[in-house]
Amino acid sequence: MKYQNDISAIHCSRYEESFAAMNIIKQKINNVASVLIKAEYAEELSDKVNSLIKCPEYTNQRQDCINCRMIANLHKRSAEIIIKAKSLSR
Repeated sequence: MKYQNDISAIHCSRYEESFAAMNIIKQKINNVASVLIKAEYAEELSDKVNSLIKCPEYTNQRQDCINCRMIANLHKRSAEIIIKAKSLSR
């Protein structure tokens, strides 16, 4: 199965808004060399992701919700790794 970077695969306005914002933050993370600055952006990403994880409209009866939460958790783990790298670089 080939992965497609297609936001239309998850039909949710909350996800679509967050997805766009997360992509901007991820670009910022990828475009800086400083671990300290990356960590600042990772904290922003973590905040955005937490809003998806704690979504009040979540239901385990919708595949879109399940997929959204899975993607949000992956982004959260990525952000946590970058934030952890900051503490290791001191």
